[in-house]
Amino acid sequence: MRIAVIGGGIAGLATAAGIARAGAAVEVFERSSRGAAPGAGISLFPNSRAAMRTLGLLDGYDRRPHGPAPGTRTVMRRPNGKVALAFPAWARPKVRMFHRNDLREFLLDSCRGVPIHWDTAVALDDDGDTVRPAVLTTADGRQSAWDLVVAADGVRSATRGFLSLDPGLRYAGYTAWRGVTRGPADTGGMAGEDWGSRQRFGTVPLADGRVYWFAVASKQVGRTAAAEGLGSEKEAAEQEFASWYPAARALIAGTDAAEVLRHDLYDLARPLHVFHRGRVALAGDAAHAMTPDLGQGAGCGLEDAAALTSLLRGTAGPDADVGGLLERYSRRRAPKAARLLRASRLMGRLAQRERKAWRPGS
Repeated sequence: MRIAVIGGGIAGLATAAGIARAGAAVEVFERSSRGAAPGAGISLFPNSRAAMRTLGLLDGYDRRPHGPAPGTRTVMRRPNGKVALAFPAWARPKVRMFHRNDLREFLLDSCRGVPIHWDTAVALDDDGDTVRPAVLTTADGRQSAWDLVVAADGVRSATRGFLSLDPGLRYAGYTAWRGVTRGPADTGGMAGEDWGSRQRFGTVPLADGRVYWFAVASKQVGRTAAAEGLGSEKEAAEQEFASWYPAARALIAGTDAAEVLRHDLYDLARPLHVFHRGRVALAGDAAHAMTPDLGQGAGCGLEDAAALTSLLRGTAGPDADVGGLLERYSRRRAPKAARLLRASRLMGRLAQRERKAWRPGS
């Protein structure tokens, strides 16, 4: 069986690594270059570790350095820095925090032997059926036929639209700045997400002592630093959180301006009930773009990869029933992803509420 993966992000690389180990011939098409991809921190919960086991990557995953360090307290603070809630040890989330590029490099290393076509944008021309293969076309017109295509082409997936599965995107009503400090930073032995009034600030120490931080604020869509007459998104974040506690401001100040990312946050307007058409499966954000409010976006993509891997294991021959396999994939993955999408949306609405008593300075 010949399988193509569209997209060299976390979900795409994990899918390629897993199904190669399942015995299928797989190739990856990624429109960007091989260099480091933009990104900051990424959180993985126990369901991600279970997915790594299915993918055959658990040993390497467990050896990978990660944060937060043992003994780190999980807290929620107010904008003035006072601890509003401290989680007891038994209630702390079992999360592993990585820099996104560290996780990406691990997955790339796990894809040794898999052809990865960098700087190669492809479009789906035919989703295939029980007789016809799926067909991809490159920007310069070259076509290739595949027994199965896995489209992990992101939030704004063109493949999702081609398959007539796209419900559109919904702006969540808030924007997020993310960054990693240029060097080790002191968090006072604490990690967590702090809530204000229509604002949040989160901190998680990484394995090397640097700190991943994120800052969320309710904003009209498209209000970038340039649109507001500011010189950089770092400046915009500093202005937005100027009244927050000093340690939060210090983390923003300790991050290079070029490393501060900002994204208006979107999710799918409605969850998908199926993740496939013909010989094409959606995976990762292409299948279930959700807000980051539960930290489950990447983990959900890893679970997609694990599901495809387990379904292909032992059935990746030339006579495989691709249609039946993808039916099982949709039944296995779509309901859980829909629940997570809705739960993430609900958490975001709760977190971004107006709280007059929790405004900066109160």
